[in-house]
Amino acid sequence: MSDTKKFPAADLLLASGIGSVAVIGSLAGFAWLMIKQGMTQEAAVPFATAAVCFGSCLGGMLLTALQKEKALLCGAAEGVFFAGLLFLLGTLNQSEWGAGQFIRTGLVLLMGVLGGIPGMMFAERRRH
Repeated sequence: MSDTKKFPAADLLLASGIGSVAVIGSLAGFAWLMIKQGMTQEAAVPFATAAVCFGSCLGGMLLTALQKEKALLCGAAEGVFFAGLLFLLGTLNQSEWGAGQFIRTGLVLLMGVLGGIPGMMFAERRRH
């Protein structure tokens, strides 16, 4: 028998779905904060970046906790998922890809990878 595991598509979809719900909740909270504080729409870009980074990190943690191995790879998979969504939405809105957009994409990838580390620590703690 082979010891190779199949690609965890169901776990990836579950973690991505929960991360997406976290993004939506964060965006709603940031929108409420912007309205309450009377902020201009220039504040929307950093808040949206923070929300997507949070979703990517949370998704990476959840996927790693579900898989119990390959923390950085699981986090990178979530980071690629959210960076792909960011790219797709940016393309659909016909926005130009400047330095800011590349920095945001890099941050989303980084937060996904970093999310895998606490997820692995949580999985190891549950194992013992």
